[in-house]
Amino acid sequence: MSTAQTIRVLLRCSLLLAIFIVIAVVSSPSHSAPTDSGFSRILKEEGVAVRGSNYEIVPPILRNGTLLVYSLKVHGTTYKVRGTATLKKRINELHALKGIQELDRVSQAGEGVVTAVARPLTFLGDLVTSPEETLSSTADGVGLLLDGTVNTITGNSGATAPSRQSGKKTSAVESVAAAVVGWDKARRHIAVAANVDPYTTFPPLSDALDEAAWAYATSSRLTNLAAVFIPGGAGTAVNGVLATANFSETLKASPTVADEKMRTMLGEMAISQRNTQAFLSATSLTRGEKIVFVASLHSLKGVRGRGDLVDQEGRPGLSQEAGYYYLLGLMMIADYHINTERLASVELVEGIPVGTTPTGHKVAFVAGDRVGWSADQSTTTLNIASRVNQTHADTGGSELRVLGLVHPILKTKLGALNWVVREKAPLITFKEINVTG
Repeated sequence: MSTAQTIRVLLRCSLLLAIFIVIAVVSSPSHSAPTDSGFSRILKEEGVAVRGSNYEIVPPILRNGTLLVYSLKVHGTTYKVRGTATLKKRINELHALKGIQELDRVSQAGEGVVTAVARPLTFLGDLVTSPEETLSSTADGVGLLLDGTVNTITGNSGATAPSRQSGKKTSAVESVAAAVVGWDKARRHIAVAANVDPYTTFPPLSDALDEAAWAYATSSRLTNLAAVFIPGGAGTAVNGVLATANFSETLKASPTVADEKMRTMLGEMAISQRNTQAFLSATSLTRGEKIVFVASLHSLKGVRGRGDLVDQEGRPGLSQEAGYYYLLGLMMIADYHINTERLASVELVEGIPVGTTPTGHKVAFVAGDRVGWSADQSTTTLNIASRVNQTHADTGGSELRVLGLVHPILKTKLGALNWVVREKAPLITFKEINVTG
C-alpha cells in the first residue's frame, strides 16, 4: 500500500477507536486466569486480526476481572494490553504510527527544522505526563515549563544562536524554550491530523510523535500540518468526525486552554470546584480522555447525579485501568440517554452506574469484556440486580448493558430476576457530543 493510500485509510479510521476506546476492570483479582475459549475463537469474536503490517497478537489470551488481557508484539517488544477496546485503540495507533514514520519531515518542514537545539530527547520524555519540568538538563540556565507553556526563563546566558528576526544573539535557554513550546504544539497538531490522542501513553506512537514534532518545532507552517496527511495540499478541506464533533480545536489547544475549557464546562454543570480540581489533576486519564469525559458528561443534560461520576473519576490514586473503565461507563450512559431513552438520574451501586428513567426503568452499565465468567463476578452482578429490584417497582423489568459479553448462565439468572441483558452495548459517538459546551 502506498503512503497516500495509508494516509487515506488513517483519516477514515473511526476516531472513537483511534483515540479513546479503552476498557478497564470492574474487579481486580490478584491473578490472571486463562480464558475458557481458544485464542483464534476469541479474536474472531472480538473482530481483531491476529497480525498487521507492524504488529502481531501472540497467545495466550488471559482474563483478569472482566477484561481480556492480550499480548501485543511491536518491533520485538511485547506489550500487555487489558481490554479488547484498548487493543483496538492500540492497533489504530499503530496504523497512525506507520503513516507518521513515512513522513518526509525535512522537506515538509522546510526551514522550520530545529538546528539551534540538538533535539534534547532526554528532556522530552516526561513533557506530556509531568505537569512541570526544568530546562536545566538541556541548557545552561533554567526555564520552567508548566502545562506546556514556558512561564519563566532565568539564569545566565551561555552558548548562543543567532536570531533571524533581530540579528541579536539568543541564549541556549531561550532557544530550547522556544523549541519546546513549538514541539509541544507540533505534537498536538500532528496527532490530531493522524486521528490519535496527542496525549497517548503508548510508547511506540508517543516516541514517533516526539520525533516528528521536533522536525516542525519552529516551523511557520505549523498551522498547516494537517496538509501533511491529506493528499491535495493545504487547501483540501479536513472532513470527518474530528471536524464535525468540534474535538479538533480542543485537542490542538494548549493544555492550559484545554483545562480551562473543561473547568468552565464542569462549573456550568454545578460540579464543585474541589471535585473539578481533583478531576483535572487525576492521572487515571490522559488529558484527551478527560476532554471526552467532560463532553460526554455534558451531553447528560438535566440528569441528576453527574457529580458522583466526576468524584469517582477524581479519587486520589485511581489506576488507569479504573479510570478507563469509568470513562467507558459514562460513554455507555450517554449513548442510552441520547439514543434510547432519556434518563432522570444516575447513581452508583457498588461502583456500577445505574440510570433511572422518568418512568422508573433501571439500567445498569458495565464496561467489561466478559461478565460472569467467575463466581465472584456472577455473585456481584446478581447482588446489584437484587438491590435495584428492591428499590423500585417498574413492572417492565430492568436492563443490564455490557460492552462485551455475558456468560449464558448469568444471563439465565438475570432473566429470572426480570432483567434484560444487552451485550455489545454501544458507546456515544463523537458526532453526538459537543466539547465546546
